[in-house]
Amino acid sequence: MTRLACQTWHTAPVSAAMISAVLDFADVHRDLGGGRTLLRLSPERVARADVILRLGRDAERAVDIGLVWNDREDQIVRVIDDAALRASRQAAWEEAFDLFDAEESEPPQRLYA
Repeated sequence: MTRLACQTWHTAPVSAAMISAVLDFADVHRDLGGGRTLLRLSPERVARADVILRLGRDAERAVDIGLVWNDREDQIVRVIDDAALRASRQAAWEEAFDLFDAEESEPPQRLYA
């Protein structure tokens, strides 16, 4: 593989700093029942300076992370990483825009005489 060839992009793994930032700055709280809450960062929150200062280039990645928090035990039950969903959404958009890049081989038919 040459240096100029397009290389595949890899998603950064979830780090302790990202989990800590979600705990500290979460602005999306969804009650899951049973004393559990889903905590997330919204894209608007991630764009603010305090999150960017803490996470640097990983700030945008923090949007993909969800934490299931147990309110009774005050502990994290599960870390959810939705990076694969974001990648699949991006691929769907790219496929849709590829339709516009295709050249038409014949002129469009007239609908009137």
